[in-house]
Amino acid sequence: MKKGTVTTIGIEDFKANSHIIDYVDDDFVVINSLEDIPNSNDTVRLNCFLVVFCIEGCVQLEMNTKTYLLEANHMMICLPTAVLSHALISPKHKISIMGFSTRFLQRTVKMDKETWNTISYVYNNPVKYVEESENLIFKLYTDLIIEKINQGPQLYYGKEIMQYLFSALFCEMIADLKMNVDHPAEAKKIKDGMKQADYIFKRFMEKLSMDNGSHRSVQYYANELFYTPKYLSKVIKQVCGRGPLDLINEHTIELIKYQLKHSEKSIKEIAEEFNFSNISFLGKYVKAHLGMSPSNYRNSGEN
Repeated sequence: MKKGTVTTIGIEDFKANSHIIDYVDDDFVVINSLEDIPNSNDTVRLNCFLVVFCIEGCVQLEMNTKTYLLEANHMMICLPTAVLSHALISPKHKISIMGFSTRFLQRTVKMDKETWNTISYVYNNPVKYVEESENLIFKLYTDLIIEKINQGPQLYYGKEIMQYLFSALFCEMIADLKMNVDHPAEAKKIKDGMKQADYIFKRFMEKLSMDNGSHRSVQYYANELFYTPKYLSKVIKQVCGRGPLDLINEHTIELIKYQLKHSEKSIKEIAEEFNFSNISFLGKYVKAHLGMSPSNYRNSGEN
């Protein structure tokens, strides 16, 4: 690989490494080793949310040019777009890694002010010692997840059960982190340490999360934030590695998918709700992003 090249990896990139994978689907992965993970010797940019928990031994990892050491009962939270490199592990080590897709985050996390404060806290404090009481709670979740994994394909509603278990674990973890963020001294530190680009990105994501999917242009959000579309696009790309239109479409299509799967609204009613001028325009939009018509997606087994 050429020097300076950064490879982007997401949940799907782990699927080929079955010997270190306890569980993987389109949104979640459970990994039992850092050895032989995709591009483990390269510099990688995450397109997912990773939690690395050190059970025994130690792990040294460079993230966003800073070096961190994980010892027993420490966990490291790696946000999407984080750049990882130079992973070193002790000879006798035991770790557990859980990954959550950006699609899952889009569905689950509401990007309000409190969430962004938590993200800012994690960005500056990615390594956390897990207290015994916290460890007990997380162990209950992980033990149940492993038990369901071991039941295999014969588990009825297996995918749905795993979705809810991972969602509960993720929300429990975010709630625990928020307790640290709520401390007044930490809140001031987050505010003072935020860069201008991060602040613009934060405001953009807050606006996007509050939108019902009816506004799908960069121009709209640029006007709302009082920037030019070109400048907003440059800043968003700089912070997260993706363009604002990509994020807007990802947000919108998740909302449309939810309505198609979990509501009894007609296709026409959904088109009107999302401000499409007619059913045909909704159909073209859905097909461009999902590869099938709204009706076919509604009748498919996909979530």
